Amino acid sequence: MNVPDHIRGSIAPTFTAFNEDGTLDDQGQRNLIDFMEQQGGVSAYFIRAGMGQLYAFTVDDVKQLAANVCGHLKGQTPVLVGCNGDWNRDYTKLPDPERFIEQGVELCKFAQDAGAAGVVHTVPEAIALNGESREDLFLRYFETMCAAIDIPLYIYQPPASKPEYHLTADLLVKLADIDNLCGAKVSTPDAEIIFNLAHATRDKEFSYIVGCETAAYAGLYAGATAIIGQGTSVNPRVINAIQDAHEKGDQAAALAAQEDTNALVYACGNPVDFFKRYATEKGFTVKPHFRTMNPNPYGQDPAPLTDDAYASYKTLLESMLEKY
Repeated sequence: MNVPDHIRGSIAPTFTAFNEDGTLDDQGQRNLIDFMEQQGGVSAYFIRAGMGQLYAFTVDDVKQLAANVCGHLKGQTPVLVGCNGDWNRDYTKLPDPERFIEQGVELCKFAQDAGAAGVVHTVPEAIALNGESREDLFLRYFETMCAAIDIPLYIYQPPASKPEYHLTADLLVKLADIDNLCGAKVSTPDAEIIFNLAHATRDKEFSYIVGCETAAYAGLYAGATAIIGQGTSVNPRVINAIQDAHEKGDQAAALAAQEDTNALVYACGNPVDFFKRYATEKGFTVKPHFRTMNPNPYGQDPAPLTDDAYASYKTLLESMLEKY
């Protein structure tokens, strides 16, 4: 299967709209998507992403979100759906492995039927190795998921995944041979890891996706084709400028856009809170709520931005966007 053209530039790890009671806010989600569409620059929406609180979802939540967003964006911008089974990333309470796989297959099929352009699965760290090798588990897991659908599947290695579940160059080469396994996002700024993974799959029909936008230029230089990070939701045009300049051979412009991208990351402590407030201010109402989560690498319950912090970041963001 060929890698789709939309696996390029900014793929947005779409933030999730919640009601005050923690239920999904369907209208707020559509409002947020509409605001992002108006802003421009997003090549695909990744829903139930890490920054959308992927570990706080039930199977029914995923179905509700997928039906809502895929239906809303039908005929417009592609949607990728996170399709892991139900697990809150509590390593002391792993799910039943057979049920976890069954749920993953169920969600893959549901997403395809809902109109998703692809599905995303994290590395299978919810399944204990129990004597099985990492290679055997990964191949078994992803072959099972890919066999269930006719659309692309992408691997996601989240921040702080356990080392024994990390992708390696040799393993990724084997996974890339699965027909509809079309890419992988690895959340690391480590240039050595990025190079080894991207370079290993350079001759495959496969896309390495940079999972930390502060390393976008390094990843593109190594052969990556797309980026997923907080900025690909908040300021996708700035990040796209890195890739556009790189592809034109304009190193100075690419580096300048990377510098601006990094400045935007470093200046905002809560991009989800900022962006929901910002969309609301622009006329696309999104409630500020989040779903309480058990501690995990995406943060404990985050503190909202102060009014001063919000205003300061808004000024910085808008001054950056004027340049692009």
